[in-house]
Amino acid sequence: MKRVGIFVPLLLAALLLAGSLASAQAPRTGGSLVVALGADPEHLNPTLTTSYPAGAVGASIYSGLVWLDETGRPQPELAERWEISADGRTYTFHLRQDARWHDGEPVTSADVKFTMENMLGPYHGRFRNAFALLEGIDAPDDYTVVLRLREPYAPLMSLLTVFDAPILPKHIYEGGNPLDHPANYNPVGSGPFVFREWVRGDRIVLERNPNYFDEPAYLDRLIYRIIPDDVSRAVALEIGEVDLIWGVYLPAADLPRMQANPDLDVWQGVRIPALYFLFVNTREGALANPKVRQALMHAIDREQIVEQAMMGAGNPNVGPFGAGFFWAYDEATDYSKLYPYDPAKARKLLEEAGVRSLTLRFVYDSARGPFRTAGEIIRDNLRQVGINLQLVPLERSVMVEQVYTRAAYDLSMQSFTSAGDPVLGYHRIYMTVEPGTPFVNATGYSNPEVDALLKQAAGTFDFDQRAELYRQAAEILAQDLPVLVLFDELATEVSNKRLQGLREALDVRDRLERVWWAE
Repeated sequence: MKRVGIFVPLLLAALLLAGSLASAQAPRTGGSLVVALGADPEHLNPTLTTSYPAGAVGASIYSGLVWLDETGRPQPELAERWEISADGRTYTFHLRQDARWHDGEPVTSADVKFTMENMLGPYHGRFRNAFALLEGIDAPDDYTVVLRLREPYAPLMSLLTVFDAPILPKHIYEGGNPLDHPANYNPVGSGPFVFREWVRGDRIVLERNPNYFDEPAYLDRLIYRIIPDDVSRAVALEIGEVDLIWGVYLPAADLPRMQANPDLDVWQGVRIPALYFLFVNTREGALANPKVRQALMHAIDREQIVEQAMMGAGNPNVGPFGAGFFWAYDEATDYSKLYPYDPAKARKLLEEAGVRSLTLRFVYDSARGPFRTAGEIIRDNLRQVGINLQLVPLERSVMVEQVYTRAAYDLSMQSFTSAGDPVLGYHRIYMTVEPGTPFVNATGYSNPEVDALLKQAAGTFDFDQRAELYRQAAEILAQDLPVLVLFDELATEVSNKRLQGLREALDVRDRLERVWWAE
């Protein structure tokens, strides 16, 4: 049965059903969970990347100071408790004293300080903005960490999870280059599962950590199957070779068939808002002209993309920051109103810009089936206004290099989650950054006024004041259009119906140690 998480009656029914299942059967230990991935991670060091597959695997190997429950509230993980100063500038964390790395060494404040200063700060696409505000990180004893900020940073607690601030072992990484360290491929974490093997192009295997500081996992092992073809992923789920597929790897066209399958559970809802968008290489040529970018927005039928590429699992009524955070959404800068599908208007803007013919490269992750369908729709849309679009499907690691390192693209379809706050997930789309950092602004766009507004929003705790800052930033971005926001995602997950304990955390990839098999 399809469950839609955004509707209260259905959510209540799901909770009642979960309660009846729990009363009928207590969690059981044993067995394996096979999860589908669309591509190999580039590595297994999530301090260096916000890549989806690296985060998916890393969430079960490593730990953060906190984890976020399904409502987004921080819960103790490596930090058993914490205090925040009245001025919002000093955070004191008290670490558990029973946490151990998988090699038996204790997890200490030195590991936290080392990870933040040497790995997260320099390399992590979302953490680096918070790191820039840090005045210092103190480790007064082995189990106390103090973060001192120059100014308040509203979403800091939401950032300290295994996805945005995973803690890595100092004794393993100290003295080496984290970018090419052997431990990136043979990781040592402190999480509920221990790394066992990685057969590239086939599988990554993790096994239960019997010495985990929290309750040991119910499952014996996690197996991440690498299945690049979206049709093959769907078939693998239906015949029982795979037990779980997250929406990012789900073939949307197969969703109705899966909903009708009595052996599968299909869940849809909004946990962490996620934007689907096109990076535009604004550095030179026709795309450096905002009028051309505005023409593209008028030429692209975003509703068609949602209906045909996403099978309706999206909302095209969005602005520069989507619509997932109601307080940060401004109807005045909704792209469905500012840039409705209008090929005639697109042609007029191109004429005003002096563009008579144009060929663009559309680069995307070849493992993302909906991206291919969206690209085909956009190619047909742009053909109507005289633009030739060349689709360039690339294996994920090659795509990352092409877009973020080499800037060898014109348009690139991407999807970013908000990580629980627009500061964490969406600021990196627009803020000025040095070129070459994966999963941040790849457009070359830089606007000091936007940078200042977003920086101020990051340090503002009052939601009304933050909303006004986002309104001002959105007003500029809606005219400059360095990024073509297409739609907000409606998240989907399909699993074997016997699986219990899914979605305990805000991010569906987290807390897989609480998953178990019903009889």
